[in-house]
Amino acid sequence: MADLIGTPADASTPAPAITAPLLRAWLDAARTVAESTRDLVDSLNVFPVPDADTGTNVLLTVRSACDALALLPPGGDLAQAARAAADGAVRGARGNSGLLISQVLAALADVCAQAPDPAALRPVELVHAYERIAVTTWSAVSRPVTGTLLTVAQDAADAARSALEESTAAVPASISAVAASAAFGAQESVVETAGLGHGAVDAGGAALMLMYTCLSDTIDAGAAASPALATASQAGRSAPAGPVGGAAPLVDTPPLPRFPYTRVARQMLDDLVASATHGGVARDGEAPFSTGEFEVMYLLEATASQAAELRRHLETIGDSVGVVGTPDALGVGMFQVHVHTDTPRAALPRRGRARQVCVHHLHPTALAVAPAWEADEPPLPTSGLDDGRVVSFERLAARRPRSGPQPTPGAAGGGADAEPFSMRRVGVIACTRAPGLIEQFARTGAVVVLNPERDGIVRAAGDIGAAQAIVLPCDPQAAASAHEAARFLAARSAVSSVRGAGDGEAARTVPDGVRLLVCDTDDEARVLAAAVAVAGQTGRAELGELATRAGSVAAAVRTTALAGTDAEADAVAAALTAALRPDDELVTVILGRDALPDVGAMAAAAVARYTERRGFFSDGIEVVIHAGAQVTPDVLIAIG
Repeated sequence: MADLIGTPADASTPAPAITAPLLRAWLDAARTVAESTRDLVDSLNVFPVPDADTGTNVLLTVRSACDALALLPPGGDLAQAARAAADGAVRGARGNSGLLISQVLAALADVCAQAPDPAALRPVELVHAYERIAVTTWSAVSRPVTGTLLTVAQDAADAARSALEESTAAVPASISAVAASAAFGAQESVVETAGLGHGAVDAGGAALMLMYTCLSDTIDAGAAASPALATASQAGRSAPAGPVGGAAPLVDTPPLPRFPYTRVARQMLDDLVASATHGGVARDGEAPFSTGEFEVMYLLEATASQAAELRRHLETIGDSVGVVGTPDALGVGMFQVHVHTDTPRAALPRRGRARQVCVHHLHPTALAVAPAWEADEPPLPTSGLDDGRVVSFERLAARRPRSGPQPTPGAAGGGADAEPFSMRRVGVIACTRAPGLIEQFARTGAVVVLNPERDGIVRAAGDIGAAQAIVLPCDPQAAASAHEAARFLAARSAVSSVRGAGDGEAARTVPDGVRLLVCDTDDEARVLAAAVAVAGQTGRAELGELATRAGSVAAAVRTTALAGTDAEADAVAAALTAALRPDDELVTVILGRDALPDVGAMAAAAVARYTERRGFFSDGIEVVIHAGAQVTPDVLIAIG
């Protein structure tokens, strides 16, 4: 942080009020600090899930707010700027921490909209903003836990209220004093909550504290900060960076003013980390980690009442629930939805429209950590409808000899030198239109995109935590969207340039963005086969090698899509009988939303009759039935 913040060389006159330019300056500074502290905050992340991505999620969320502000026409007042930033943050929020940061900006936007002057926020309104942030972030979480960002927000609000109440006619309250008190309150809160079961410091609380110290420093920098940062924001970025995918280049960016409070806050975090041990035990009655097996996130277009109904439902099936949005005067808007759950399909909305649905498994499975041939052979699947916990392609991969590119020593699952699961070199994005297959895909270690379109794939690329990813499209339309996402990310992955803050150090380059390589999969069965084929090999294998292996395995699977009368039980049985070969090992039947109820049983019986006629064991060909619930085809048969 020495290149970004430090002790001010010259005193500046604090800003008398928060205005639109100062809001832009604050968020630009917060983005820069989030970039600089990203690794530190990631390392703090052990609650609610130790997936080391809080710093990344906060950065992506703040960056989305800045991108939305960049689209706002010049001359907009504070209320308009705050609403644009909040909308951008809600759309670009990532993870539980990102959702809460978006709620912080949404609460600020609400206060700005209700202020007597839409162009400026005075001390009393700023206090109201801190208090509204504390209330709404607490209510945004289904099961609030103290010692986290929620406690930091409340302590900061209490400190801001005290500063206002302690002011006198001789020494009236100022936004500088209110913001400084809130920043100190946040710092004290982080120190007091350290070691309460959320690691050395709660990562979300640390991120919010840094945002609050940034606001205080921006206010105190006054006129010196606002024009410089506003110019940097507009001159350094010709277009927004989009929902994810890396910041656009910051070319010839003026150095940030020196930020003393933020420097102290950063040093405090370093000291706390150095003197503490991660992974403390939670206090009595509090679960140390989320118990949900999957993380589900999506954007929801709905009314406020529909969003509230969804939240109540999510609270019955999971934890870390958040439904945050910025509805208009009619109560209609866009909401960011987040939940950790064991039943991801149940987390999808019954009312409203879901977009950019992304699902990933929160804990690495044996399949995702180690290559299939190194893992214990999975248990046989149950007959009839699958219970959702068996990916039978695992078993097929485990029985077959090694083929294709092999992982190098030390790859994921390969011993002491294995890379952490969250630090995989290559990610996998699995596309599907079958909500019933979400769990199977996610257990391979892939990020799952339901009903894929460009922005959903781009969002998934930001969630994988890797610089490269292969995309497994489920149909030609998904393939087109994947290629569009790849082009979009390629355009946004230019090298960023960040200049030192007057300390003589040379400009440093920070590569950003994700490279996507689209595979030739064209239905759900081939996507599943390809995802299993590369599971556990993403730690050190090359992108091209993984794509080649995924493509070759998918191509070896023979698939048949049936609809209408061809999807009736007798017709499916006849099609299976005609397609089977003596060397086949696995038949997978994926039932669509409108498939008849006896199709699965008839398909299994047809395979059993085939094996008996051939003189094989009755279970010589494994049969798995999945209730995919896709709109089309009615029945998808895969043989391999």
